[in-house]
Amino acid sequence: MSNNLLFFVDEDGFEDSQRKASKLTKKNTYQVLVAEFGYNPEFRDRVSNIESLLTTLEGNSPEAKIIILYDEINQLQLDQLKARYRMDATLTFPIEQDLLRRSIV
Repeated sequence: MSNNLLFFVDEDGFEDSQRKASKLTKKNTYQVLVAEFGYNPEFRDRVSNIESLLTTLEGNSPEAKIIILYDEINQLQLDQLKARYRMDATLTFPIEQDLLRRSIV
């Protein structure tokens, strides 16, 4: 099944929401992923909350456009993630609605 958009918002770092999103990307293909980047210094083996999601998406929807929403305070950690994963757009909070629309198209 092909879907247009997967929009992932981190629910205060709950791992089950990320796992659910990863399961969706295993079952479906997507044209666009919009994901909220979250950083927690307690992560031992990864930089962010979305690494597993990005890995799964790369395997199942390699052509998907990837748009990351993030807080400027986490720019350094986002740069580390960008070194490992392709991102088509990164948008800082507060998100401008028109800019998000243009990024998705």
